[in-house]
Amino acid sequence: MEFKQRQYSIESENYKELLSRVAYSPDINHRVLIDLLQHKTRLERKTKPVLETLRCYQNLPPDKTLATLAIEKKRREYEAASNRLEDLVQALELRE
Repeated sequence: MEFKQRQYSIESENYKELLSRVAYSPDINHRVLIDLLQHKTRLERKTKPVLETLRCYQNLPPDKTLATLAIEKKRREYEAASNRLEDLVQALELRE
């Protein structure tokens, strides 16, 4: 019986040491974790629209003049692609 008691005491100390190593705290329980998850979900719902709005501006340079130049460059690229597409459509129409 004493052997079992010593063995139990050693195992108990080992488990306590393990819990302290992983920063276990008795005030963390299932209800607290559920509340934290719900709070995180609410914050994600609030920030998602803002992040989606800002995502389109992430590729712009930080300077206003550089941003204007980048926008102008993209506009020119779009116009060039549009012109090429029109030329291809006209070429296809002439073949028919």
